[in-house]
Amino acid sequence: MPEEAPRRDWREDRYGFLRWLVLPREGWREWWDRIYVDPDLKRRLLSYASFCLRHRSRFSQVGLPVHGIALLYGPPGTGKSSLARGLAQIVAEDLSQSGFSAQTIFAEVDPHALPSQMLGESQRNTIDLLEKSLPELAEKGHPVVVVIDEINSLAMSRSLAAGGRDPVDVLRATEAVLRGVDYLASVAPNMLVIATSNFTRTIDEAMMDRLDLAVEIGLPGPDGIALILRDTLDELPEVSIGDEDVTELAAAMTGRSGRDVRKVILQALVTRDNNDFPRPLTPKDVWRIVEQERRVEQ
Repeated sequence: MPEEAPRRDWREDRYGFLRWLVLPREGWREWWDRIYVDPDLKRRLLSYASFCLRHRSRFSQVGLPVHGIALLYGPPGTGKSSLARGLAQIVAEDLSQSGFSAQTIFAEVDPHALPSQMLGESQRNTIDLLEKSLPELAEKGHPVVVVIDEINSLAMSRSLAAGGRDPVDVLRATEAVLRGVDYLASVAPNMLVIATSNFTRTIDEAMMDRLDLAVEIGLPGPDGIALILRDTLDELPEVSIGDEDVTELAAAMTGRSGRDVRKVILQALVTRDNNDFPRPLTPKDVWRIVEQERRVEQ
């Protein structure tokens, strides 16, 4: 998988809510190429992102209300956050090659920096993020792609929160998100926000209504698992696992996330007798882990 950008390349906003760097950058295309989902889904995401960053400023918020927010949702481990990073890289490459913009800013919001146990603090943090921090990033004049993981931690469903511990604080924080999202849409037409969530039912309905696009990233089928297996095995210096073995293993792993599939290969490597890494990985090594996990699940 692609390497993280060096620490020195990341910059932080002055509010402590996000970090950002400039794209395109070498190595980041893997976040897109090595996440295996339906190609049509990727084309849909890329088309939407390009439209937002190139043309959104031409339209009235009343006549064609584009908020510049898309949601990737689905089970954990399906590659939502990685795909969002990859989308930012591909869009940055496209904008650079077309002469639209030589640089694109990519930012990641820390969702855990916003909620607070102090009454009213979550609301203030949310306002600072959406009405100060992100607009200041947009003011730099470049296209901006922002990833917000676990968006449900910011825009929690008010109906679900009504019976919780601090319903008033949650209510105010969610209302601050809704106001902030509307404000951001009006002042930052050069910004695209990609949100992710494992649990869409916990996202406030009004927030869902503001999304331009909601795309489900589901568990891979056998063909997708086979692609992930081959991709993971390509990381190893030598294997003795053929295409037929991969097909059989993929069928046996149906129902697992992409992350889980890659971890099976890791477990097969590190739990062999004497951890004999130079020895090629065999089908027997992988089946041992698959069968072990089957027994645990039963």
